[in-house]
Parts: sequence; C-alpha cells; structure tokens
Amino acid sequence: MQKIKHITLLLIQICAIGYFAWLRIDNARDVREPRSFGDTGDYFRNAESPIFSKEFWTDARPPVTALFWKLVDADPEKIFDLHLYFSIVAWSILAFALAYSVKSYLLKPFAFVFVLAFSLSRDIYMWDPFLGSESIALSLTALFLAAAIWLLVEWKPYKAAAVIFTALLMVLTRDTYAYLFLMIAIIILPVFWFSKHRVNAVAISFAFFVIFVMSSQLAVLGLRPFRAILMNTSLRIYPSETYTEYFRQHGMPVDDRLVAMARDIQPGEKFAVNIALTFDEDQEDFRQWALDEGSSEYVKFLWFYKANTFQEVFTKTPGPSFYPDVYYYTATGYKPIVEDARISELLYPTRFGLVFFFAANIIAAFIAAFAWLDKKYLWLLPLILILLTYPQAVLVWAADVNDIARHSISHNVLLRFGVWMLIFYILDSLLLNISTRLPFFKRTEFPAQ
Repeated sequence: MQKIKHITLLLIQICAIGYFAWLRIDNARDVREPRSFGDTGDYFRNAESPIFSKEFWTDARPPVTALFWKLVDADPEKIFDLHLYFSIVAWSILAFALAYSVKSYLLKPFAFVFVLAFSLSRDIYMWDPFLGSESIALSLTALFLAAAIWLLVEWKPYKAAAVIFTALLMVLTRDTYAYLFLMIAIIILPVFWFSKHRVNAVAISFAFFVIFVMSSQLAVLGLRPFRAILMNTSLRIYPSETYTEYFRQHGMPVDDRLVAMARDIQPGEKFAVNIALTFDEDQEDFRQWALDEGSSEYVKFLWFYKANTFQEVFTKTPGPSFYPDVYYYTATGYKPIVEDARISELLYPTRFGLVFFFAANIIAAFIAAFAWLDKKYLWLLPLILILLTYPQAVLVWAADVNDIARHSISHNVLLRFGVWMLIFYILDSLLLNISTRLPFFKRTEFPAQ
C-alpha cells in the first residue's frame, strides 16, 4: 500500500512539473525581447572580464550574475532562456523539498503544487527576461530554502555544505543578502544552543559570518558603498535642509549649487545631481570624503536620526518596502500566468500589503516561542523569513534610496513564502495529531521522517 502511495505521489509531482514548465515556457514566448535597464551595462561589462581577473570579482556589481551569463556568451536571448529554465529547475527542487518535509501524506501533493503555483506569481517570473540579477537571485533563494529544509529534516555535513554554498552564491549575486545571513548567523546560535545541533549551528553561523565579511570586502573593493553614498547624497541628503546641515557639520564638502538643484529637480533630471557628484571636476573633494569617511559618517547619521531610520519605511515608503509595484519593469509582451486576480492575490498577497506584514509578524512572534520550546526546528525557517522582513526593509531603505521597490522584492517574496510554509507546517502538525486519535487518518500518514 505504501508503495502505491509513493508511486501515486511521484506521478502527481511529475505531471505538476510538466504542466508548470509548460506554463512558464508558453508564457515566455509572448515576450518580444529581453528588457534592459540602467544596471544592465555593468553586468555585461563584468561578463566580458576573465573569471580569474581582479576586475571580475571587484566590479560595480557582484560577480555571480555575470558568471551565469558567461555560460551563454552574454547573449541577451540566451540569457532570457537561462533565467527561465534555471528558475523552473530551482522552484521544482524547492517543491520537492517542501513536500518531503511535510509528514502528512494527504498534505504532500498540496505542498508540492503550491510551491509551483507560488512561483507563477508576477513578482517572481517577470524577471526572467529582465537583464539584471533579480531572476538568478530568486532562483538561488529557492535553492537555498530547499537546502535549508533538507538540512533541518536531518542534519548532515553534506547538507550543511549545500546550505553554505547556496548562501555564498546568493550573497555574490546581491550584496543585501549578506546582511540577511549575518542576522541568521546571530539568530541560530541561541536557537540551537541548548540542542544536540549546537556544534552544527555554530559552524553554519561562523560560515555565514565569513561570507558576510568576504562580501563586504568585495563590495568595498568594487566601490559599491561609495556609489551608494553618492546616490544617497543626491536623493536623500541634499533635498533635506536638516540632513545637509548635519553632514556639513560633520565634514562633508557641500556644494550649495547642487543642493539647490536637488531641491528643485526638473522632470527627467532625477539623477543630474548624482552625475555631477560622480564626474564634475569641482566635486573631487566631495568624492575623496565619500571614499575616506563617507560610509562611516553615513552609518552614524542613520543612528543619529534613528527614529527616521526605523520608521520611514512605514511613513514614507510603505508601498515600495512592503507591497512594491514593479509592473513597469515587465518586458514588452508580458501577460500574467495566473489570470484570476483572486487566486493571484491569495498566492501572493499585495492589496493589503502593510496589514499582511503586521499580521504575519505578530502571528509569527507568537508562534516562535512555542516552536522553540517544542523543538519544531522546521517551523523556525519560515518564522525567520517572516520576522526578518522588517530589518531587511530598513536595510534596503537605508542602503540606497534609489529604486526601493525593486530592491525590496527579495524580502517580500521571502515574507509571503514564509507565511505559506508556516501554514503548511501547522496543518501538518494538526493532521499528525488527528492521526494519533483516529485510525482512519492514521492509515493515510507516512511515518515521521
């Protein structure tokens, strides 16, 4: 009987993947051409550099996206195909992982199909034709989650290695992931300290810390914090009289002509001040300050105005931070795969994004203590994804004021997927409790993994 159940589940999974892949590939045919944007040229330039050159690892963008593009000779059409098929494979692996971690046989096919359906949300598959790091970053995120689930089901060294390796690839795709893993490194120490997995948790925490340090150093060598200071000066500091005076008093060379420009931006000139700060000869003193002291002074500034730092994601940028609308990044010919708006909203809630965020975090905070006391380590993964949404939103807001919506996609995907993971694990626990009381249900369960 168990063999028949396994075969039935496998057939359902194969059919679901086939239909899912067909939907993704068929939808991609309507896209007329890959979509480029301001960052695209940086990735192409990086892809042209030799892998073992310093420039490849310390360029304006993290190197992994360019590394993937090298596999297809940085051809835009082939990059689109690479993004598409890599995404299909990554989310299929995550579907197998979530279904594997669910013990209730009744729930396994629903968990499997859900993951595939979730990846049909616009904010995930719309990036396939986009010539940037988003598609690869989300696919690597899916692989990391699959590896993390696999590890939490059963702790093994090779599974831990898979978690660390996928984390490394994520960080070398987008710098902001480094802070996510630094926070996870801090959290898992007390969570697992009194368990039999303490040594393993310490090893993974240390590896995540090393990844953070390495990523930070590569970012500094690539002048990415320096470029962020220029952008934040033009779009956040100069437009505010209070902020400008703060930095003037802390040694930043201030050009009042550019300050006036920043406070009276004309249509189509959003980046005029940033361009002047980057290239004008008379801004050399400012650029030297930004290189030497800019990052440290900016961190001090964020702490000095900590009320703004921690609250403005709610008061000024709640939409871009917690329910970003990135439709304007879609390629020509884009159309939704899930056409029913109600089903789409159920899979990936956006209409009440801020309410969803608060509700999810309150519920997760309440459940976290019980999960830790009952040693439900699988539950801790979605709980971490949910509870780290706010600090990630603050980091995105603070790091680079330009295009907060696009940079917020990753933590919004993790939040929504984390909520669904938690729902499945709670249902799984309820069904297992029922199975111990009702013989009929007991016969429909797999043994605990």
